[in-house]
Amino acid sequence: MNMKSQAQELQTYLSQYTLMWNDEIMNDYPESISKYPRDWLNLLDNLSESELYAVDCKQVVEKIKDSTLEKFMNQAIELSKLPVIKEIPEIPLEDWAFNGVKKKKRHEIQKIVPVLKNIKDIKNFEYVVDIGGGVGHLSRVLSHYHCIPSISLDRDPHFQKIGFERLSKYRKIEGSRDVRFVNIAFGEKADEENLKNIFMPKAFSLGLHTCGPLSNVVIQKSIDYKITGLLNFGCCYHRLNPETDYPLSNYYKENHFLKFNLFSLCLATRSHAEMSFSDYRTKERVKSYRYALHLFLMTYFNNKFCTEVGECHVRTYWEPFANYIKNKLTELNIEHTFTDEDFNLFYEDPKIQKKLRVMWLCNIIRWQLGRVLEVYLLLDRCLYLEEQGFEVKIEQYFQEALSPRNIGILALLKN
Repeated sequence: MNMKSQAQELQTYLSQYTLMWNDEIMNDYPESISKYPRDWLNLLDNLSESELYAVDCKQVVEKIKDSTLEKFMNQAIELSKLPVIKEIPEIPLEDWAFNGVKKKKRHEIQKIVPVLKNIKDIKNFEYVVDIGGGVGHLSRVLSHYHCIPSISLDRDPHFQKIGFERLSKYRKIEGSRDVRFVNIAFGEKADEENLKNIFMPKAFSLGLHTCGPLSNVVIQKSIDYKITGLLNFGCCYHRLNPETDYPLSNYYKENHFLKFNLFSLCLATRSHAEMSFSDYRTKERVKSYRYALHLFLMTYFNNKFCTEVGECHVRTYWEPFANYIKNKLTELNIEHTFTDEDFNLFYEDPKIQKKLRVMWLCNIIRWQLGRVLEVYLLLDRCLYLEEQGFEVKIEQYFQEALSPRNIGILALLKN
């Protein structure tokens, strides 16, 4: 695939909808609603709950076909498509190899291991460095069952102690290698000397869901120490600093590609995951309470802009609105004399419910842009690695239903 061409196409598409993805619906409400085409909102408002669920899952339903909304959705889907990793037969292992490993992690390991074995045959790296390896499930499978030496790096000594103690409980095959656990805060100056002795030219770096700026650090260290290659899966983009962590590539910088802020990074993080109808209803309820809190703060405390209030236990959203808002006002240190009845009547007011409905429909439209933003961001990382002398591929590795952050960047240092 031509990554520069795809980035340019994404740039053109996203430029049309900057006002949607660059801001939360609660910011500058009600003016923010004008950023969403009225005919799109009307189309969505006439859909059933099950049809809205389908649209939120990026499916075009019959009632919106031949509309500009359908075109908008189809373009988002098409432009964010990436190649799916060529299916390499999974290497059969006994169930005991995955004892204590969750289904998601098992799926990821079974997809990654054949890829790493194939790369080792080609590039002949000496060992894998598993970034943020935790208790070392992936490193153990590589070392014990596939004879690939592995170093599991993590900053949490508790996880590593558990992983080390478990090693002796698992069967090893003939020729198996040991797992080395190294406690290290990746990228911190105090651990730089240790890292230098690990990120050697014959090392291969694996970052399975490296949160926020950690992906950038891993990429930079891989470049600095000229290691054989890396396979990196980013996540938690909302933890990036939009001023310093993006863009990385000269191509994005020189061509004045679009800037991100925390709202757009958050959208890129949370938008791509299959969900059940029950999950959809919960998501709608969470947004409804959150938007209602915002409207309440606007009405009685003249607070027009989005206020960070955090999340709460799911069951809270299915309790009366008064329970939710009282807790949030307490957390915000806002004194008041409102009663439970006042809170519940506010939420149940037909005028408020109508506003909440429109805000939810806007959210469904905005949600379509999340995967586009994620791909756009990751292409910048790919192009940066290319500029630094790596051969780069970006592909989907995992089933979305099991592991929604399924985009892997594979970069091999050119000889």
